[in-house]
Amino acid sequence: MLRTAAIYTRCRPFGGERGGRIMMRLERIGREEMPEIYAAMQQNFISDELRDYRAAMAVLDDGRYGVYHIVSDGVRLGFICIWNLKSAAFVEHFVIYEPYRGKGVGGEAIDCVCGKFGKVILEVEKPEDDVKRRRIAFYQRHGFAINPQPYAQPAYRPDSAWVPMHLMSFPAAADNFGELVSELYEAVYHVKYTPTEIQ
Repeated sequence: MLRTAAIYTRCRPFGGERGGRIMMRLERIGREEMPEIYAAMQQNFISDELRDYRAAMAVLDDGRYGVYHIVSDGVRLGFICIWNLKSAAFVEHFVIYEPYRGKGVGGEAIDCVCGKFGKVILEVEKPEDDVKRRRIAFYQRHGFAINPQPYAQPAYRPDSAWVPMHLMSFPAAADNFGELVSELYEAVYHVKYTPTEIQ
């Protein structure tokens, strides 16, 4: 289980401005930094895809969960929230800050995570528009596959609805989908996985 303050992984330079290779790392945030991170979450995700603030603070106490700054050359480029589960690492939220988008930073960051954990899963919205289709294509370029089984993100809040999504996995579609989703649902959303209820 990941308990260290940072993950160090060598990556290609973002933006292509320098030759050679650089160090990209993930630095675990302190609790005092969560208000700023949560504000960035609110700017990048709809409310149905977020815990409320109190729950977002409380989940930091779960040893399986970590929120990490994505850092290169001392510059914070974004953040990523990771659950280190038994079956795979679950990327719950992933944001690259606006000035660094379109420079390859996101791809390098997700490659670093995949290189560290080996098996990685994440949720994506269904391809209902160009933005969502591009998001899926981005993850496919980095080795993720869409699992064909029906999937939905359980509600984070009592007044929220379940959100139909795809579950993507690296390095291939999961051969233990039911086991994977059962662990994910119980650890992250505190609900039981019932396949027949998901359409």
